[in-house]
Parts: sequence; C-alpha cells; structure tokens
Amino acid sequence: MKKIEWKVGDWCFCEFKLQQIKRVEPDGSVHEVSDGNFSHGGDLTDRCYPLDMKVKLISDHVWYWRDAFHKLNHNSLNHPDLNRELIRRWCDMCDNRENDEKWAELRDQLNEFGDGVIKKVRDVKSETVEGVRLYR
Repeated sequence: MKKIEWKVGDWCFCEFKLQQIKRVEPDGSVHEVSDGNFSHGGDLTDRCYPLDMKVKLISDHVWYWRDAFHKLNHNSLNHPDLNRELIRRWCDMCDNRENDEKWAELRDQLNEFGDGVIKKVRDVKSETVEGVRLYR
C-alpha cells in the first residue's frame, strides 16, 4: 500500500476514531491527533488510516465491541488491555481491507473474541457458592 503523506489538519481514523492530525514530524510521521476533546500523542503513523468507507465500516465494527465491553459494567475488567487488543485487530483489518477474504476472516476472529469476552464475563458474574451470588 502507498505511504500516505499526512499534513497537519488532515482527518484520519486513528485507533478506530475519527481524528484530526495536530502534529507531523519532519520525517512525515504523525505524532499527535485529536478528536476535539482529547489529544493523543506518540508515533501514531502506523495507527492512522485514510477516510475511506471500508476503514469507517471497520472502525464502527470495532467500536461496537468496545461499547459492548464497557456496557458489561464489570469493575475489574481489564479495559486497557482489551482496548490495545481491539486496536491491534483494527489495524490488521485496516491493513487487509482490500483483500476481502482476509478481511472477512479477521472480522470473524474479532467477533469470536468479542463474544468470548462477553460470555466469560457473564459466566463470572453468575458464579455462586452454596447459592450465594459472588458478584452483583
């Protein structure tokens, strides 16, 4: 895939959110993006994708799982690691968006992962000992 030459003010999807590029280093690497509320920094070049319909659909799909995890309302759920995993899977899907077969395989794997997380949390929440629920 062709390398994108990003400029300050360009819009992109970064970590499955629509964001505006706020800082680009002289070497062309993206080092700050913002969604208007929060800024995010570091070398983000490999996590910035162009505004195209496939990237938007992938981003919406990943966001669905992020929301589903948060709606579980489980205080000890490891959201930082879950989010990193969602970002990793999102990048893989975006990198393979032009290969329909590979993209579909990665989407199905994401769905299995999401379903597995939700099932495990629901199983834990329903644990009992001698009829006493361990979690509210």
